[in-house]
Amino acid sequence: MTFAINLNSAELQQICRVLLLVKNKNLGIVPPTPDSTMSETSSFPPHKIIGVAVIWNDQKQILIDRRRPEGAMGGLWEFPGGKIEPGETIQECIQREISEELGIVIEVAEHLITIDHSYTNLRVTLTVHHCRHVTGVPQPLESDEIRWVTLEELEQFTFPKANIQIIAALKGSGGAEEKSIQNSK
Repeated sequence: MTFAINLNSAELQQICRVLLLVKNKNLGIVPPTPDSTMSETSSFPPHKIIGVAVIWNDQKQILIDRRRPEGAMGGLWEFPGGKIEPGETIQECIQREISEELGIVIEVAEHLITIDHSYTNLRVTLTVHHCRHVTGVPQPLESDEIRWVTLEELEQFTFPKANIQIIAALKGSGGAEEKSIQNSK
């Protein structure tokens, strides 16, 4: 049995929007509301502004975490961070997120890179800073696993596409910022 449906362009666009909203909801992506703040804009697809930390320890290792399997990009490794809250600077966002996600205190240092990346159903702006681990033992409070790795070992882990540019920037700088953080202590 075959069915034919005649839809005008506006009706077809509305159906596509509804289907995309349902798909986003299933992926854990919530569209922005009219009272959206700096962390999400009112564009479509949703736009999230995220502070990201490249955390160095005294052994010249970088802390990465693996996302929980449920949700968007589940199981992938990432540099820790999160959405900026209203009234927060990027540096304050990074410090708060690292405390909440890993239970440690960090010093936010130099800006490394800002990345605008669009996934199929989400646009992100990642503002990435070098950071220094100050105190506390990192714990995977909001992730599946954490690891200290060297710059060279990063290629052994699967990251979301937007994070690949962070790795390239780190390799391009040759870890120069990490050396400067170590020397500033």
